[in-house]
Amino acid sequence: MTGVAVVAAALACTVTPAQAGEAAKPIKNGKAEFCLSKPAAKQLAKAKVTLAATGAARITGKQRQCVSLPLVEGTRDYAKLQGGVTFRDKDDRLDLTKIYNYVNKSSRTQAHASVNRAKAQPVRFLTYTIKQENAKVTQKQVKAVNVRTVLTPEGEKLLKKTFGKSPVRKGGHLFTLNAVADMPKLAPDTLGDLLDLLR
Repeated sequence: MTGVAVVAAALACTVTPAQAGEAAKPIKNGKAEFCLSKPAAKQLAKAKVTLAATGAARITGKQRQCVSLPLVEGTRDYAKLQGGVTFRDKDDRLDLTKIYNYVNKSSRTQAHASVNRAKAQPVRFLTYTIKQENAKVTQKQVKAVNVRTVLTPEGEKLLKKTFGKSPVRKGGHLFTLNAVADMPKLAPDTLGDLLDLLR
């Protein structure tokens, strides 16, 4: 998200260095939705591990396999998300809170992870690559669509520690990420340049 800011990533993909100062204005009123990939959903179901939302986050999607989190604040470099994501079975749980998405040379989703309510520790849980086709900008909104995220080795270790075996292997496509936020107020010329880049 950016690791969301995934929402901010759309700006990061479409802004030239000369425009970076203006594009760094705060991004507000957004949300990021993490939806399990089909392979990951099958693997979790086989392991009898379910997805849950905590705090301000909400379970969404027809199959209830997505978690939507409000975007609290963000810039072209990061997004801070509110609420948390939980993986759980009948006995154990892995809680991810304080979720941030970053966009730079190593785009990633970082969080504080707690296994069975132990003290939470920071972890780089997901990585991703944001391509031009993932960025959508209009006069009112900035979006990142269909961003493929993969599980890190750290993430795999946490799932293994929680459930004895990780349902998804490192490098596996865990979530597809979609995000949207209000477009920051930019100078008319800058906004025009942004829109032209996407035509």
